[in-house]
Amino acid sequence: MPFGKFSFGLIAAACLLTAATLSAQKTNEESKEKPPLGKLLLLTGVDRFHNWSDNSAALRKILEDGGFLVVMTEEPWVLTTEGMKGYDGIAMVYNSDERWPAPVEEALVKLVTGGMGIGIIHSSDNSFPGWKEFEEMVGLLWRIDDTHQAGHDHFGPLTVKIVDQEHFITRGVGDFPITDELYRDLTRYSDFHVLAEAFSKDKQRDYPIIMTKTYGQGRVFHTVLGHNPESMNSQGFKTTTLRGMLWAIKKDK
Repeated sequence: MPFGKFSFGLIAAACLLTAATLSAQKTNEESKEKPPLGKLLLLTGVDRFHNWSDNSAALRKILEDGGFLVVMTEEPWVLTTEGMKGYDGIAMVYNSDERWPAPVEEALVKLVTGGMGIGIIHSSDNSFPGWKEFEEMVGLLWRIDDTHQAGHDHFGPLTVKIVDQEHFITRGVGDFPITDELYRDLTRYSDFHVLAEAFSKDKQRDYPIIMTKTYGQGRVFHTVLGHNPESMNSQGFKTTTLRGMLWAIKKDK
């Protein structure tokens, strides 16, 4: 998706958000299910190295099957609209070096510091080199330059080891297998709390896999798992991501 897509502007974004919201609400009403656990905006549309369309669809199904109301958009300008007041959180399946326009960046920072939860899924932590607020928000990010050389072990089976067994997200989960990419040598920009690690065969050491942190009044859930739909559909990913988003929107009681 070219960066020029942002030229649709604020009015188009508001229309997209309203239409998507009405569609999601209609689907939920028709299904006659219990009230949703929370309303999430799934922000997607760009990923340099992954199939964002398939990954977004897989994540949306996981979240909806888990009880969330999900509205998916490819237009970041929706973050600047009044409609965001109706959302509990944001989930990102998004990977781009190109920065957003200043009003969009400012809107995301304001939303999260103001208390909205956010989920950073897999390569979303590759995004926006040089955006200081985003880097502080996420805490640990994939960066490759003269100083930083992030990488990952060959895609394949690995074991996710739970290191905090008392946290809401990981309580009772236990270590779990998954076939995925093991991100390593990411750059630390701020403090975060590690819930799970995995052992890198390439580097012969453990690396953070699932993390949490607070940013202002908001909560940030960060998982480096989720390379493709097969990875996402593992039980360990489903459980920790569903709980991660519940924790992010402060429904962990």
